Amino acid sequence: MATLPFEISAQLVLTVLEDKVLVVAEENYVIVNFTDHAALERVMRNLMPPSAGKSGGGGIAGSLDKAKEVNQKLLEAGLVVDVRVNNKTYVELGTGASPRITANAVFGKVGSWFKKS
Repeated sequence: MATLPFEISAQLVLTVLEDKVLVVAEENYVIVNFTDHAALERVMRNLMPPSAGKSGGGGIAGSLDKAKEVNQKLLEAGLVVDVRVNNKTYVELGTGASPRITANAVFGKVGSWFKKS
């Protein structure tokens, strides 16, 4: 892992439309925490243009390709990003050759299919 030429120490609360996202960083470790899975999906939908997922094969395959690309950049930079929902790790980027996706992420996605909008 690369050594950063600077130190990171931060606590931020970001608001994307109505959703609040907590970002905490210390040294090379960054935690991004969403209140619930629906907030994660809304924020991602608002941050990524609709055509962004289509260039890498579309749908889930395109999202996975993009996640692998981001993971590689973070790994090269020496940063670890832990994406959490309700304080449970969903995806960890920057720790290995590919993103580490947890069972919480899989169950959260499946559960979101059954919730009414």
